[in-house]
Amino acid sequence: MRDITLCHPRLQVLAAKLTAESAKQGLKIAIGETYRTVAEQDALYAQGRTKPGNKVTNAPGSTYSSYHQWGTAFDIYRNDGQGAYNEADNFFGRVGEIGVSIGLEWGGNWKSPVDKPHFQLPDWGSSTSGIKKVYASVEDFKKTWVAIPAEYNIGWNHDENGWWYADSKSSYYKSCWQIVNGHKYYFNPDGYAVTGWQEIDGKWYYFEPRAGHDLECALYVTDKGGVQTVGKF
Repeated sequence: MRDITLCHPRLQVLAAKLTAESAKQGLKIAIGETYRTVAEQDALYAQGRTKPGNKVTNAPGSTYSSYHQWGTAFDIYRNDGQGAYNEADNFFGRVGEIGVSIGLEWGGNWKSPVDKPHFQLPDWGSSTSGIKKVYASVEDFKKTWVAIPAEYNIGWNHDENGWWYADSKSSYYKSCWQIVNGHKYYFNPDGYAVTGWQEIDGKWYYFEPRAGHDLECALYVTDKGGVQTVGKF
């Protein structure tokens, strides 16, 4: 499938940005494969194993081992009439550098298989084992998808799903701890600051849950007297 709208909203934004930034540098690309079904992924996995052809993937579809099946990956092809996968002039390497600079993981940096047309969200690691630890199924994952606005302010932003923090006009914190104005926050894979009790890397933490509070989402710590309070870092 070549429909990028079947993919995660943030990937849609980055795919459009990759296409635009590449064009500025004279690199005309188009989006090739996006979302894949289990059957489509299994058919690719069979190539070079039980079916004729060269091996093109190490990810079987039946175990949801490809990020294409999670809607978080897409492939590109050269769209300038010089051949869809013509690598002359380091075409795919140059596009790959652009992709990495805007926050995508590029398959050209992998050791096996090297997959230069491939890009994906980097949030859960190179293999799908990371995302499987967070979400029980693709359906559960899709329930968390939130459209990212095309424009937003640098700093704190708020919408119906909560607070998120943009460190530039093109990126925002996600899947990480950050200290903002002396207080510590944790941002989930979709970029939202968490609240209440949260288990992170096997440990439990508590974040200010009160909507409208000046320090909503900030981490609580235990002071020397054993009192829980929003901490300064």
